[in-house]
Amino acid sequence: MKVDYDKRLTPVIRYLEKHFNEPLNLHEVAAQANLSPYHFHRIFKAVQGETLAEFIRRLRLEQAANDLFRSKEPVLNVALDYGFSSSQSLAKAFKQNFGVTPSAFRECESYDAFSALTRSSKIGHALRKNGNVRSSASPYTDSYLQIRSSHMETQHFTASKLAYIRVVGPYGKGYQEPCGRLYQWAGSKGQAGNTCIFIYHDNPEITPEDKCRTDICLMVDDNIEVPNGIELQDFPGGQYSTVRHTVTDASEYAAKWEELTRGIIAAGLEADNRPCFELYHSIGQNPCTADVTFCTAIK
Repeated sequence: MKVDYDKRLTPVIRYLEKHFNEPLNLHEVAAQANLSPYHFHRIFKAVQGETLAEFIRRLRLEQAANDLFRSKEPVLNVALDYGFSSSQSLAKAFKQNFGVTPSAFRECESYDAFSALTRSSKIGHALRKNGNVRSSASPYTDSYLQIRSSHMETQHFTASKLAYIRVVGPYGKGYQEPCGRLYQWAGSKGQAGNTCIFIYHDNPEITPEDKCRTDICLMVDDNIEVPNGIELQDFPGGQYSTVRHTVTDASEYAAKWEELTRGIIAAGLEADNRPCFELYHSIGQNPCTADVTFCTAIK
């Protein structure tokens, strides 16, 4: 059955529109869309065109703007009401998002002045666009999604054993030494030519980057033994949506994952909670150049 992610996220959007200024339980919010927290962030961004944090921050800023115009409360009071630590922090965010200061907006004395200000800044578009009404148009059109997901495939991976080294820290950093150590051991066992995958356990939009976990893995024989510093785990295999790219810069990885997520949404596929991973076919002499398949588990 094809999944309509736009429909699935509608109750979440409605909930956030009412409770954006309250502490949120991510697991409860994700559960409203029948998604795991990990997949929720990726799918939310692909459907809404902004991250969950950006969405909530925007709603708070827009409501703060409305309050400033209507109530004429001091900027500091409004800032504290909407989770900003000071009037300066609100002013910075306000200027970045709307192109005007909160003080200038607060000083509007009439709807004519309000209209003049909003016509000359980004705030008019933002407030008129939101108004607690979600746009009926997805930020990704069907044709755009079809083009971007044209190389997406469904692959079945066989369950296997993985030898791996766990790296904890920002994604993409600190991999060279553990890779060298894993391959040095694998070479002594005749396993260095086996399939290499990097498993990502955390979403950096949820987990602090210094706590993000990467498993650098090689598929190995079932009966193999590993030394201290190298661990074993079972790889469940199963169905995955995949897209293969030659990556030439580290900054491209996030965009490729987003492309795969958009393809899954366009196809209406149901994401599964098995680990997402990158499968490396080859790595060039330049550490940033690699032939990689990006893989997201589906049901």
